[in-house]
Amino acid sequence: MLDLGKNLSDAFQYAQKLFSDLGRLVILIILSIIPILNFIVIGYAAKVARESPEGNAPPPLTEYASLFIEGLKIVVVAIIYMIVPLILIEPSIIGLISIPMLPHTPGLFVGGIALITFIAGLILGILASILFYMGIMNMIKKNSFGKAFAFGEILEVIGNVGWGMYILWIIALVVIVAIIGLIAAIPLVGWLISLIISPALSVFIFRSAALVYSAGRPSSTNEASAAVPPPPPPPAAQ
Repeated sequence: MLDLGKNLSDAFQYAQKLFSDLGRLVILIILSIIPILNFIVIGYAAKVARESPEGNAPPPLTEYASLFIEGLKIVVVAIIYMIVPLILIEPSIIGLISIPMLPHTPGLFVGGIALITFIAGLILGILASILFYMGIMNMIKKNSFGKAFAFGEILEVIGNVGWGMYILWIIALVVIVAIIGLIAAIPLVGWLISLIISPALSVFIFRSAALVYSAGRPSSTNEASAAVPPPPPPPAAQ
């Protein structure tokens, strides 16, 4: 069962330790503002997730090529998760905007189709967002790109955590990110503050997600017993 307060507290304390190595923090900050190279920061956050919950401090920043590839994989997974919702939402917005320029009857028809398509895309987008983090954790923990789309395993993890608690966790992340966004909007200094804490926010989110995954993942004993077939029946007595 997920203890949300303990999860967020652990992730916060873990992310704070990123500031104990200023050299590492400065490199992460610089990389985070450079397009493409910022994949390394995402890959570093993935390394944090891979070492959690066992690790109690952020790992050293090494093997940049490996971190870049890991970050690229996560970006590709994010694109795949959101491509269908975006395909539905973007044309529907164009359709809704074009209604005033169409005659009455065709306009109603186009508007109805566009609205239905928009709602479908929005629902799929929300569902994709809900599954995304555990999909990423499943990929990282099992070191397999395809595991990001193993929806049976992902749903099992979320089910073990509890859907209500899992949704609360996502809402908590949204609130935290929104607060960071408000800080970034502070005149003059907001952008600098958000820039400094941006790597720590990534570490916080991936540490927290890894703890959620650990809370919902089936025990190794259950996995092993499921993988080993039962012994054959004894031979019938002659």
